[in-house]
Amino acid sequence: MTTDQNQRMQLVDIVLSDGFVITELSGVVDVLRLANRVVGQTLFSFRYVSPEEGIVKSSADTWLNAVALPKTPEADIVVFLGNSNLNFTSREIEKAVHKYRYANALVVLLAEAAAIYISANSDDGIGHTTHWENRLLLEEKSGIFDIAPSLAVSTDKVVTCAGLVSTYDIMLQIVAAFVSKAKLLTISSILLLDKVRSFETRQPGAMDALSAGKDSHIDHAIKLMQSNIEEPLKTTELAAALGQTTRSLERQFLRHLGRSPGRFYRELRLIRAQNFLVNTDMSILEIAAACGFGSNFGKIYKAYYGKTPRETRKERLV
Repeated sequence: MTTDQNQRMQLVDIVLSDGFVITELSGVVDVLRLANRVVGQTLFSFRYVSPEEGIVKSSADTWLNAVALPKTPEADIVVFLGNSNLNFTSREIEKAVHKYRYANALVVLLAEAAAIYISANSDDGIGHTTHWENRLLLEEKSGIFDIAPSLAVSTDKVVTCAGLVSTYDIMLQIVAAFVSKAKLLTISSILLLDKVRSFETRQPGAMDALSAGKDSHIDHAIKLMQSNIEEPLKTTELAAALGQTTRSLERQFLRHLGRSPGRFYRELRLIRAQNFLVNTDMSILEIAAACGFGSNFGKIYKAYYGKTPRETRKERLV
């Protein structure tokens, strides 16, 4: 087996589209840059590319200059960044993925880029993943289910990923194929990461982090809530499904989360509704129904967010 000092330099294309996410760019570039530093040679050479040559603007209003996507890719690895628009679609990006695959490059698709690939290439989500927000949209708008809940999935030299902060984990796992374990640990230590999460690590979903490790009954209750958004269960039904009394379940929620099961459930549905308002073109009536609300949706939404569903949608368009 060759050592990292004898490895051939890997060419990496980082594909940007308007609205790209700075967190993901940092996750890619910092890991590659530190790998070069720790190995003591340019093991990874990277450049920024885009469907059109020129300036590309991030979601944080920063700018990068990119070259045009190559007609004949030569990169060994290509990373497609997500962007801030969950409705984003790009025929150019889709064509580019196939070009890189044909050139035998390892294709890494983060967040929205992964969602585009899943939508265009799969009748279902089996064998792929994306950020959990995108998963909800693909389920609701495209009827694509069974998307893996993990941070990443690798299938036939295509890696679909959740993106955002998990980009660091994903890139470290990719770099691991080219450097020794000792050097990989050094890179992660410089980044102050005490653990590199595997591809199989489950994504924390909406509000999952609030409950993790608190109480197994609460975790189970929240999973039931997340699986029954359109037709919410009553607290009595949740308690019965868990083999608990209603009062016992309420006490556990109040003790660990500071709110009743009913209030927590309502917040979960409102968060889902806000996601749909900002990131889809579903009508407000459709969103209300999809999130288990009736004619009182507008009133409940405003009480929680301080603005109406219509005002939220208008802000998206500004």
